[in-house]
Amino acid sequence: MKLEINQLSFAVEKGLAPVYLVSGDEPLQQGEAVDLIRKKARSEGFLNRIVLHVEGKFDWNQLFSACMSQSLFAEKNLIELNLPTAKPGREGSPIIDRVVSELSSDNLLIIIAGKVEKKSHTSKWYKAIDKVGAVITVWPLADGALSQWLKKRLQQKGMSASQQGIKALADSVEGNLLAAAQEIEKLHVLYGAIELTTDNILNAVADNARYDVFKLTDSLLAGNSARTVQVLRGLIGEKLAAPVVLWALMRELRILAGLSFEKNTSGQTGAVFKRYFVWQSKHGAYLKAINRGSLSQWHSLIRACAKADRVTKGAEAGDEWLFIEQICLSICEPNRLKQYGLMVV
Repeated sequence: MKLEINQLSFAVEKGLAPVYLVSGDEPLQQGEAVDLIRKKARSEGFLNRIVLHVEGKFDWNQLFSACMSQSLFAEKNLIELNLPTAKPGREGSPIIDRVVSELSSDNLLIIIAGKVEKKSHTSKWYKAIDKVGAVITVWPLADGALSQWLKKRLQQKGMSASQQGIKALADSVEGNLLAAAQEIEKLHVLYGAIELTTDNILNAVADNARYDVFKLTDSLLAGNSARTVQVLRGLIGEKLAAPVVLWALMRELRILAGLSFEKNTSGQTGAVFKRYFVWQSKHGAYLKAINRGSLSQWHSLIRACAKADRVTKGAEAGDEWLFIEQICLSICEPNRLKQYGLMVV
């Protein structure tokens, strides 16, 4: 069964299919579609997650073993197969065909693939998925479709904008939905749930200070405390809004916490990088950074960011920038958490 991306939420709520193929070359929509399926699967008791990545000399028997096993406990298996090339090849094709046909009810399979070529639509593995499961193809958005997507995304944050404002936002992101989502998040941080003016949008998307936030996160990943303080004080001098910095810190900490968890459990970190759309060139910096701290330390820093957010909103007393500086230094040197009283056991 083929589904449009905008039909997926309704279809999932009606009931889960045994297998999903989510393919395409637009990462944000693809990631959100998979997250939607994951969330529903967890609510249905598929709590044991198995993640497989087809790269190099992949052993396709891993997929066969995972899909043919039955749970001995209450938890069922959510199996994710990452297939970037969308080409399982001679070895993988018959295995996908077989596991889809014989999949246990204790297992749910999601295949996350690159763009599937049209000639593959006649292959046995693709037809098998189409017959018993759901095929979702993610297409890049342009023109009117992009404008509608931006309008809906703003509404989800309680914001709206004129047609001129939507066009200004569309022009600034040039079809890059990940960049668009980040800009909308920033607009919400800066202005809250309001009707945005075109000037609001132009001022926000043209603000080059946001690139300095990335300089800050680079220094945090490197564990360079001196550089971190230097960049942070530069941001304060430029009067960048504290919530924008906190948004960047929270994103980095969620990535670090996710990587730390996966490293300690499955040993696989690729899914986390894909979920947060981390460039390949930065993988090494993140993997090096997680060795500085523990999962509990990254979670404590996430809680500290939440508290800092309350301080910026006046819900708690304190110096917001001092608090943010302490969080930044603790990311560089997690042992500082106890010194600043930020560690939560």
